[in-house]
Amino acid sequence: MNRPPTDITRRRALRAIGGVGAASLSGCLSPISRSDRCPGSNEGTLDLDDATATGVSNEFSRPLDMLPHATRVPVADALETETGEATARGYYRPDPRTEFVVAGPGPDYYRLRVTEHDRMQTTGYEYVVEIDVDDSALPGGGPVRSVAEVPAHDRESLRGAIGNPGLLHAPHYTSFSVVFAYEDADARDRSAFVPEADARYLEWDGVPIRVIFEERRPVEIASATVRTERVATSPDEFRAHVGERRGVVLDSLSADQRDVVDRAIDGTYAECEPYSEPFGALRDRLSTGGDEAAPLVRYDGDWYFCHLS
Repeated sequence: MNRPPTDITRRRALRAIGGVGAASLSGCLSPISRSDRCPGSNEGTLDLDDATATGVSNEFSRPLDMLPHATRVPVADALETETGEATARGYYRPDPRTEFVVAGPGPDYYRLRVTEHDRMQTTGYEYVVEIDVDDSALPGGGPVRSVAEVPAHDRESLRGAIGNPGLLHAPHYTSFSVVFAYEDADARDRSAFVPEADARYLEWDGVPIRVIFEERRPVEIASATVRTERVATSPDEFRAHVGERRGVVLDSLSADQRDVVDRAIDGTYAECEPYSEPFGALRDRLSTGGDEAAPLVRYDGDWYFCHLS
């Protein structure tokens, strides 16, 4: 924190002797370590943890390389275009599961938006992929084909299904499902899995796998357009951007409210219902509707992660 040490020391000393805020907080304030601190009533707590630029980056964005394959490819394509847009089509489509992506070497931070359109139904062929098959179980104990030997669109379906090929080497990741679905007649004709085929034994990134037909079912193919917008060129700029969009600035506080905030920074501030006026007013300022609270708080020039319950 950037506040003068003498100010912090003075506030803590006043709290210790029942000074600032101690007499005026009318809610049932109990020591945080007591299990029966609010018997018969609800407890409210406030935690404010230091939000470094790196911490905010990790919390609200994902590196481009960490996105699932079906998302990473069109996002990377969009970042290479002047318009910041790219479109992909297929059964496996972009699903960022994050609002922001960070890409080097800046690093630069981008907001992502995905719009689906031109949907159509077709037949999909679902297979179960068993990972790390024992060589002794392979037909005749002979070698298996490399995944590189199957058609490129089949490889894309396999990558889209697993998301992160590194999972092939995860000790407890033993199987996943993949759907091969193509609207193009030529792609269907050249597929190694459409229509359904017997079990296929392949080697993928040094790992033997078995691909077994499961079922044929209707599926949807659609186009998805990815739009990227650069919002920051450094972690500090990104923290300010997220704070401006989703954060709350705690200013113009009374002495009692500042005491509550300072205690929440030092540890966990807790009150039993009915809440005191200072704590109740702070809860109203930090709430964004329902049980949600602003994820970031700016107080005395510093950023904090907000945990309100």
